[in-house]
Amino acid sequence: MKRHLYSFLLLSFLSISLLAQNAKPVFKDGEAQIVETFNNPEEWIREDLWVETEFDTDGDGKLDRMHVDVTRPKQTETEGLKLPVVYESSPYYAGTAGLARELFWNVEHELGATPPARSHVEVQRRGERPIISNSQIRTWVPRGYIVVHSSSPGTGLSDGSPTVGGDNESMAPKAVIEWLSGKDNGYKTREGNEKVEAFWSTGKVGMTGTSYNGTLPLAAATTGVDGLKAIIPIAPNTSYYHYYRSNGLVRSPGGYLGEDIDVLYDFIHSGDESKRAYSNEKIRDTEMANNLDRITGDYNDFWAGRDYLNDMKPMKAALLMSHGFNDWNVMPEHSYRIAMAAKKKGLPVQIFYHQAGHGGPPPMSMMNRWFTKYLHGIDNGVENDPKAQIVREGDSPQEPTAYADYPNPEAKDVTFYLQTGGNAAGVLSGSKAKTKATETLTDNVNLSGAELAQAKNSENRLLYLTPTLTEPLHLSGVAKVTIKLSSSKPAANLSVWLVSLPWDTTDRTPIYNNIITRGWADPQNYKSISKSEPLEPGKFYTVSFDLQPDDQIIPAGQQIGLMIFSSDKEFTLHPQPGTQL
Repeated sequence: MKRHLYSFLLLSFLSISLLAQNAKPVFKDGEAQIVETFNNPEEWIREDLWVETEFDTDGDGKLDRMHVDVTRPKQTETEGLKLPVVYESSPYYAGTAGLARELFWNVEHELGATPPARSHVEVQRRGERPIISNSQIRTWVPRGYIVVHSSSPGTGLSDGSPTVGGDNESMAPKAVIEWLSGKDNGYKTREGNEKVEAFWSTGKVGMTGTSYNGTLPLAAATTGVDGLKAIIPIAPNTSYYHYYRSNGLVRSPGGYLGEDIDVLYDFIHSGDESKRAYSNEKIRDTEMANNLDRITGDYNDFWAGRDYLNDMKPMKAALLMSHGFNDWNVMPEHSYRIAMAAKKKGLPVQIFYHQAGHGGPPPMSMMNRWFTKYLHGIDNGVENDPKAQIVREGDSPQEPTAYADYPNPEAKDVTFYLQTGGNAAGVLSGSKAKTKATETLTDNVNLSGAELAQAKNSENRLLYLTPTLTEPLHLSGVAKVTIKLSSSKPAANLSVWLVSLPWDTTDRTPIYNNIITRGWADPQNYKSISKSEPLEPGKFYTVSFDLQPDDQIIPAGQQIGLMIFSSDKEFTLHPQPGTQL
């Protein structure tokens, strides 16, 4: 009897030992796998706390604390398991102001005129503790990660003021990452002194998110904080100037005509109601009102301070970026400019581009391999994977085509020149015209770019076409245009579209069937985006600027068209028709 009891106890201990061994991440083919013992949401530990920062931006004389939530497998509590962290931060978690028309600036006015005042709105905060967000959890917790969220300064239950790209939006996630790496700055309550430790964290943190939530990983990375090992920004806004301006021109993000940085401030300001007046006066009504400059559109110190390209020197996190070539909200230059700078710094960089619009993460396998390498430390060779993955036209986003890099190293620069006839269809030629000529267009914002591109003749645009393609043509990189122009008025919008013709009018046609890329500029900024000067009517100025990055295969049978016009109904201010260029 004693012998049988001993055997039973021995088997029991062996069973417990095997279960303990199973409670750890599992890897296959260089990727973290779903572990069944981590995959029961009812057993996850969910808690919230506050992390103290090193700044006070709400004027109460106390250091701001950020509201943080944590979701972790139970084994981090019962078995002492330590895991890396996938972290997402956002100003959106606790609600937004909605999209009432009065929130936006009125764009129906002349260039250089003082715009009419807009209305302000109040955000009604929502959410219940301890859950800030459920994003990322079902993807990463079962694969052996802890998921953490935090509300940005001045939003939700986080202290501080929203600044929309200000320094506190970089320093807030830095403080959270420092807490996850062992710093003693976590508190059980917003006001109290009882400390909370991240004893379950390995100290290795990765950040990801889309749009604003994709901007904040880059913001945190520019601080150089040690614990942040890898980031996956998806459609990030990397410069608020480039989001709200183009080469000196006041230009709205696609789909949000009249939005500007102060509009976004109102949209996200869901923080403590008792402190909103202070933040409104200091940030929105003073700093932003005095510097956003919707009259000239010039780049200044205010905008430079919200351009993450200027802050990249301390950055050391491995960077996997994702963007859509047809994202006309946060345009593809936002990821391109950061990826190029990170490569120059010698950082691990890969980029995923697709042909759709705003958002769109890389395939799960790409993200998994990235975090497996840099958070779990598994040598899966991801650093040797192709530097660029691009979804080809018509393909599934889960099946991108691999390229050595972006722009395609096999691409070669080609220069095209304009030949007369642009009100109907001039020639876009590889040879310079033998004689110089002048062509004229008349601004009319009532006509959309699509209407102008389809018109057989128009006094409101100039269109220049290549010969019909006899074989597919692969375009890769950034197109630059140089135009010598004069204006009948001291200010004018300048818009350029590169289009594929004939225009596809079928239902649900992909945008890339028609629009290859676009760009906008203020001719008053022909010398510099930082300094504009009124145009002297009749005087010619040379304006050069980049169009948005692209990678597209134009099918045989199409013609590539360069279309030049003035006001773009979808993006620019709407002056009265009649300006001649």
